Amino acid sequence: MQVFKVFCKVLSKHKSSILIYVVIYLIISLVMSRSIQETKEKEFAKVSLKIAVENQDEGAVGKELIAFLEKHNKIKEVPADQEAMRDAMYYQEIDYVLVVPPNFTEQFCTGKTEGILEGTAVPGSSTAALIENEIRQYLDTVDMYLKAGIDTDRAAQLSSEDMEQEAAVEFLEESDARPLPAGFYFFQYIPYVFLVIMILGLGTVMKIFRDKELAARNKCSAMSFFQQNLQFIMGCILFTFGVFLFFMITAVCLYRDYMFSVKGLLSAANALVFSVCAASVAWFCVQLVRSAPELNMMSNVFSLSFSFLGGVFVTLDLMSDGVKQVAKFIPSYWYVIANQEIQKVESLADTGNIYQSFLVVLFFALAFFSVGLLINRMKLRTA
Repeated sequence: MQVFKVFCKVLSKHKSSILIYVVIYLIISLVMSRSIQETKEKEFAKVSLKIAVENQDEGAVGKELIAFLEKHNKIKEVPADQEAMRDAMYYQEIDYVLVVPPNFTEQFCTGKTEGILEGTAVPGSSTAALIENEIRQYLDTVDMYLKAGIDTDRAAQLSSEDMEQEAAVEFLEESDARPLPAGFYFFQYIPYVFLVIMILGLGTVMKIFRDKELAARNKCSAMSFFQQNLQFIMGCILFTFGVFLFFMITAVCLYRDYMFSVKGLLSAANALVFSVCAASVAWFCVQLVRSAPELNMMSNVFSLSFSFLGGVFVTLDLMSDGVKQVAKFIPSYWYVIANQEIQKVESLADTGNIYQSFLVVLFFALAFFSVGLLINRMKLRTA
């Protein structure tokens, strides 16, 4: 088992770089799954603003307007001079300055509604629009009651009561949308980490065994070529399965209920199929590089491109039809499709489309392995 022992020693020397990507993946998956679950819906609430008010009116409309604004905002006194007011607005101590002029109620009741209130805000401020909208809604309600023949005091009071009524706010969702479990997000990012680990892990070992001097020494050894390849293949299989098993154990520890369900079983199968494809991609990449830095570059190129175009980092819903057509030539796309279809499954009888995605990913694995083997044979002939 000399070849297998060397295989394990090489992996042991590069375990730090592999562990870095494992930790990065776990952090990304945990943060994304928890943040999406916690911030899925947020409660609607009114915004409280700081309003400086000077009421010079003694009528009912002016008084009720100030009382209405005071219920949901912080009312402050108007600064003594213009410079103090500008400083207060600059340092965001005041969002809006409202001056209710004398005889405001009398002018409003005669039908004059435009330009009788004096408001000052920071130019381009969104808070000004919010406050002015509240004021306009209140005054429109008062005007409606006045036109209905109700006296001024009663109209101002009823308008204030009407504005206090709150409407129920509901978050609308698509009719076929279903809440996604946290386990979904854990498996969503597996293509990225599997590609990086396989290319850096298996790729490094493959590259070392492809060294001309080492290959020549192996040919002169007493061990047969078949035994050498058998031990090497066994090492690749054990490494691939070990990586898969590690992440499945992690998933069981974090999402036990999800993993011990039909969805969890299919998600694990999906990850296992993609791990085989990632190992084939690693074999393909090794045929194209000559040094460790080049292999590291290839790991980033393949993992990031497959993740962005395949729908791992950017959801497929945000992609155009043209990009989706290109993504179909990437194995991670079919992994993501299977991961989404798994969330709709209630029993093993509904898994037809999922198995099709599995087969497509396995086809990609065979394609990458075959092309890599072809390149390897061509290099041997020209050597």
